[in-house]
Amino acid sequence: MRKYAKYWRDSASVIVAARNLNNEPDEHGYNYKVLVFKRTENTSFLPNHIVFPGGSFDPQDDSADWLNLFAEQNISTEALKAVGAICGSQPYIFCTTDDDLLDRNISVRLCALRECFEELGVLLVANKESGDGFSRAQDGFNVRSWQTDVHDGKKRLRELYGQLQETPDLWGLYEWSTWITPTHFRRKRFETAFFLAALDEIPPVYPEMHEVEEYMWKSPKNLLSAYSEEILWLAPPQAYELHRLSHVYDIDVLVRFAKARNRLGSTAFCPVAYNASDGLIGVLPGDDLYPENFDFITDNKDMNKYGEQTLKELAGTASNLHRVEHRGLHSQTYLHNGPPVDHHLHVLGHNGGLLSKL
Repeated sequence: MRKYAKYWRDSASVIVAARNLNNEPDEHGYNYKVLVFKRTENTSFLPNHIVFPGGSFDPQDDSADWLNLFAEQNISTEALKAVGAICGSQPYIFCTTDDDLLDRNISVRLCALRECFEELGVLLVANKESGDGFSRAQDGFNVRSWQTDVHDGKKRLRELYGQLQETPDLWGLYEWSTWITPTHFRRKRFETAFFLAALDEIPPVYPEMHEVEEYMWKSPKNLLSAYSEEILWLAPPQAYELHRLSHVYDIDVLVRFAKARNRLGSTAFCPVAYNASDGLIGVLPGDDLYPENFDFITDNKDMNKYGEQTLKELAGTASNLHRVEHRGLHSQTYLHNGPPVDHHLHVLGHNGGLLSKL
């Protein structure tokens, strides 16, 4: 059993960005859109929420049969090792144990690829003809039939890649972030690895009827505007990541950044909640109120310690801020006065020369 198995489930999600037709910038200057969908009311987790494609880890994601596929396709051992060649620290979801059949950097990516196909019918395959860092969405096969069979467990995703003689794009799925559900959500918690993949064009989408109410391709700014206008609702991780993306207008710049940062590892973000008199804050690593040596399990005994102070007063007592102030479901304010964690994009756009230095 994995270390945290009794506390949460492992999951993976992929942020799919695709270039606009003819590389045309939209009214806000973005030349790309992001793929999201609204979960149906009947889904067990985050019903009616807008999310990136993703879901829970499945045993097939860690099957040794994938190694047979890689061998059949002459994927070298060195190429597979390169997927997990990280020079920084990584959250536990990426730690390979003796019970794992595959390197977790591979199996967690396979989980993200499978969920993207099961939910939206987008099959990401290695772009062997180009080294530009973009992935490719495969079509020209009976997507609906395969999607249903994989979703229902009648077939495995490995069989589809084998039949198509395509390789799952492990290398174009860039490690982006990891979020852990806060401890006060005791009944249903996840550690979710987020990846970023980029496409040179917007592919067809085939929404799975039981999980997907509707899907949309929108720029980060359009999604955030719809959220603030109460047209849609974003969970905190999705809102935070879209805020990070909103400061990058060019998909080519985004891919260069993601490709360069991919080897640097990441810090798990598990928001720790504190009540205030006029709202609630979720503090993140680097904030003065973030617990020292936080184990991601222990409840915050000080959650109500500052309940008589306002959000503004609470912020004024801290030298180091990395938090989200919640004043309602659609009213959040991001405070972060330090450098971006793990050389990542700054949530407020304070990236300096980061996008060009990496």
